[in-house]
Amino acid sequence: MILDDLLAEGESLRRSCFTLSVEGRGDIAGYWRGERPDYTPPALRRHIMTLDSQLLVQTGMPMGYASIGFSEVEDERFYNVLRSQQPVTALGCTGLPLYATPDTSFPPLAAVCLYGSEKVAAWLKTLGLQRYEYTRAALAPLGRAYDDIYTERGDLFRDNVDAIVGGWHQSWPEDDFYMPLEMRRAVLTLREAEPWYELWQVAGGPNFNVCERIT
Repeated sequence: MILDDLLAEGESLRRSCFTLSVEGRGDIAGYWRGERPDYTPPALRRHIMTLDSQLLVQTGMPMGYASIGFSEVEDERFYNVLRSQQPVTALGCTGLPLYATPDTSFPPLAAVCLYGSEKVAAWLKTLGLQRYEYTRAALAPLGRAYDDIYTERGDLFRDNVDAIVGGWHQSWPEDDFYMPLEMRRAVLTLREAEPWYELWQVAGGPNFNVCERIT
């Protein structure tokens, strides 16, 4: 296998997503910061973002409400997931409007090792590795070369994007392993990073978790 082959594996695994930007056009898909009057008193919570749940539905995540967002409880690093049956534009949010654009998300090397074709498994075998040994594969010359390209194509490195809905997730320094597919990253925020924020759907169900990421 050569680099072009491994990149082709990555391209074949691209997942649908939406990029959100305050500079977009069309219908308002969400809000960044500001306040959400339906969750009072605002002084106790620092609103991070809210978005139209249909964006998540279109990336394969079932929803039972019209809008979803999350806020931080001040000085506690504890997060509230905010669900509502009201459309996002009816919530009275005072933050920056976000606009959505359909896109695709390029996978990190860990995802290619785990979910790529048998060609990937064969390459790993030449290194004496199994699919789950992606951290060791990243140390091989081909793995390093893929990661260099991922720096250019991955979600975390996009320009002029404030958040991403759906798509592939990446590993962070504090992660012990690459999260399995039954855990879905619903949102990654890029605006004002660091910190980055991730909203995760737990095993396709109604529960969500928020993670704050700092490198």
